[in-house]
Amino acid sequence: MNGSAPSCGVAIRPATPEDAAAVAAVYVRSWRAAYAQLLPTEVLASLDGADWARRFRDRRDPARSTLLAFTPGRVVGVVMAGPDRQDPQFAEIYAIYVLPELQGQGVGAALLDAAIAQLDAVSVRLWCAEANNRSRRFYERRGFVLDGATGSYEISGHRLRTVRYTCVR
Repeated sequence: MNGSAPSCGVAIRPATPEDAAAVAAVYVRSWRAAYAQLLPTEVLASLDGADWARRFRDRRDPARSTLLAFTPGRVVGVVMAGPDRQDPQFAEIYAIYVLPELQGQGVGAALLDAAIAQLDAVSVRLWCAEANNRSRRFYERRGFVLDGATGSYEISGHRLRTVRYTCVR
């Protein structure tokens, strides 16, 4: 997997603590694009790359993996996966983000496939903002189906409803 190149023209490799700033930059830019219609502008403007980088560096769990998609000199996507937080018989995709200008070009699919290939569980789950239709279509095209579970996520006092998807490998 180290440095493998999927058909979309990016390479994928495991992230290291030294990648924290690059991971944070992808998170912040992707969140601002994906949630532009779902969260107030001031909430998205307040996203702090340094805080996200610190959280990435501090969240070292050997059971979880973080993979990066990159082009020469630039990280363009990130996926985090590992055991399901609610039921260890499942695996979970915790996060997947691709820079807005590269979405729809196969980077997310390559990251998702690479993460799933590393997981031991037969079934993989993920949570998605209910109103994030673009991401939901992406997951559905990749074989994920709604499993009926719902929840919510809070950021800066704003609550987003979430839905859970499951994919059997």
